Amino acid sequence: MTPANRTRGRLVLLGLILIVVGVVAAAVFLPEDASDEAATLQAGECFQNTGTTKDPEVNKLGCTDSHADYKVLKTIKGGVSGTLECADVRGATGSLTQVGTESFVVCFADNKR
Repeated sequence: MTPANRTRGRLVLLGLILIVVGVVAAAVFLPEDASDEAATLQAGECFQNTGTTKDPEVNKLGCTDSHADYKVLKTIKGGVSGTLECADVRGATGSLTQVGTESFVVCFADNKR
């Protein structure tokens, strides 16, 4: 094998490694699009979170449903910080935030049926 072929082979291998690392990094660090109904929530609607606070899974429910734990007080399309953007929302006890291609913040309170 000539030195030029060896160098070319190493560059191809390095390129493939960089592609694999890039794909893995994108899968880990890029925000996921909402696979649940969080992006569609509107003020006055209620929902249940079957996920965690870090990785919520939102199910929109009628506010009289016994599983509807939270009521939406305000939604902010393009919002990036629920802590800051919900601070002035009267009665808000929490928020859902998604940052990415479809950024939004949902300010909510406990649903008092």
